[in-house]
Amino acid sequence: MQPLSSSLRILLIPIFLLLFAYPIEANTSHKSLNKIIEAYRNNDLNSLELSFSDFRTSHLSEDPKLLKIIHQVLVAEKYSKTLDQSNTQIELLYITACKAAKALNQHGLNIWVQTHIGFYYYRNGQLSKALPYFLFSSQSIDVDASNLIEPAEVLKRNAFFFGYIEDYKKAENYLTEALKHSHKDSKIYIEILNNLGMNYFRQNQLIKAEESYLSARKLALNNGQEILYAKTLGELAKICISRNDYIKAKTLYLEDIAISKKNNSDRNTMYAQVQLGKIYLEEGQLDSTYLHLQAAKNYVIAKPYLASTEFEINQLLVDWAVLNKDVKAELQFRRSADSLRAIIAKTDGQVVVDQLNIQAQKDKIKSQLESEKNKLEKASLVRNTWISISVLLFIIALLLLLIYRRKLKSQGLAFERNILLLQLEKIQSDNKLHETQTTLSSYQVYLSEKNEQLTKLEKEFKKLKSLPRINAKIKENNLQKLLDSHLMTKDNWLEFKKLFIAEQTDYYDYLMENFPGLTEANLRIILLQKMGLKNLETAQILGVTIEAVKKSKQRLKKRYEENYSEIFNDQ
Repeated sequence: MQPLSSSLRILLIPIFLLLFAYPIEANTSHKSLNKIIEAYRNNDLNSLELSFSDFRTSHLSEDPKLLKIIHQVLVAEKYSKTLDQSNTQIELLYITACKAAKALNQHGLNIWVQTHIGFYYYRNGQLSKALPYFLFSSQSIDVDASNLIEPAEVLKRNAFFFGYIEDYKKAENYLTEALKHSHKDSKIYIEILNNLGMNYFRQNQLIKAEESYLSARKLALNNGQEILYAKTLGELAKICISRNDYIKAKTLYLEDIAISKKNNSDRNTMYAQVQLGKIYLEEGQLDSTYLHLQAAKNYVIAKPYLASTEFEINQLLVDWAVLNKDVKAELQFRRSADSLRAIIAKTDGQVVVDQLNIQAQKDKIKSQLESEKNKLEKASLVRNTWISISVLLFIIALLLLLIYRRKLKSQGLAFERNILLLQLEKIQSDNKLHETQTTLSSYQVYLSEKNEQLTKLEKEFKKLKSLPRINAKIKENNLQKLLDSHLMTKDNWLEFKKLFIAEQTDYYDYLMENFPGLTEANLRIILLQKMGLKNLETAQILGVTIEAVKKSKQRLKKRYEENYSEIFNDQ
């Protein structure tokens, strides 16, 4: 046989690269795996110690390495539910399964394992440990959600986590998709529907939330799911409270507690008791308040992962002690709350939630940047392969076409990359402001960074003229959204104003006393320019034209002609 010529080998290299660029999943039926997992989960607790050899014997047709991973995860999950607390042996099972799953390099299996590990940490209040696992599974799902193992369960657990760290849009998308993979009368369908309502409620979409709760309650009642039925009652009680219907809310919570106790659902009982205690405290029914809050505290005190709930209960009991004029009890509960404050600040408190949300957004943008980079690399690989195969046909026309397309694509990708980098700069700037002690000095740096970013955005707007009209319109909308997010909103203004008054009290009082009739719009310009911003920078931050700023200052000069120089040095 003649050896391949060097030119032919060169032509074949890109083709082989394309063939082996993507991993090939093992030929394992996901439906078969789902049945195995479901059967294991449906076994009673006596099967907790089911050895892998027995587990393997039941499923000889499956890949033993894959079965080993699934067995380890399911055993860890059952131990976790039974012990109801974190445990080093459980973590070891999960981590061993994770390493083995990575070695097998199966997309669906990796997502399933990472989701379970993340959910284990999330359920035990270790949000920082849970984040990397959910980021991996989330990014993998977003790339390819086909052939997921236990799709409803995987999507549901990811939704629970992202909803908790306040990424409500992602949570809603996952919950909506999870419903498509669940039977309408199944327990998981009702759980997803109820959680979808909770997601709407957190966004103050009360009508949608109530519709989801009512649908979940009806299904739970029809299918004999008493604990889920009780949970929907507790969520509906929140709707009643938002409408100031405390009588109905109390009735719902009491029914929730009765059903939960009947079914030995201690955690749900505790949660309902805390909410009911809040109502009684609001109404001044101190005996009932203490009864329910103390009962809830007796449960959470033995659960380290419920430290944030214990902290909330202690704060409520402090209020109870104050109203009850019990100084000794007040001191006791304050000490308990203070000792818990440091714990939840590191685990699942609001500060941690905010930090994880920011980290998740930063990771998302970095992932998008990496994706754009991969697209460029893959596009280059495909293009080179095409050129190699087609080099003998219409070479001149083909080269001209490729050069033209490459130019347009490079412009578009470069533009998108710049926008993603600007988004990352914005998040880093916002994060830096919130992580440091907020002072006028730090705010001045923050405003300076915003103006630099706004200047860069203006340059990107000018580049749109060189892009094709259809692409430019889409990119212009995205660019405008980013530009709008930099502007000073009402909340930003109130935060800045409060800070300014705290540090420049004398100056602010002087303005109020000597310049009567100043509007909020006037104050925005005055205080920003007091911070050293010029007319152009002020206009950029406020989202108005520089002419509008100048006209506003002219009107102030006309009104306060004699004292005008005391608030402005014309810029």
